[in-house]
Amino acid sequence: MAATPDFNSAAEKRARFGKVFAPRVEKLIDSLQAVAKTANLEIYDFDDALVRRLFIELARRFRATAHRFGIEFEITVDGEVID
Repeated sequence: MAATPDFNSAAEKRARFGKVFAPRVEKLIDSLQAVAKTANLEIYDFDDALVRRLFIELARRFRATAHRFGIEFEITVDGEVID
């Protein structure tokens, strides 16, 4: 009789992480590249205040996610530290 695999073993957890982490980061990078295209002033006219608010929110969420991995960093926008 074959042994039941231990899905909570360190090796299994690392393997699961390896399967999902990089593809999710690649998807995030693709999304950011799509957002960057909206900075083309020949096609779009954007609201500076809205862009600033949303990038600050993205930075906060990025910082919170990095914190879960034990990575800490400070966000500054135009010399102002963002909490």
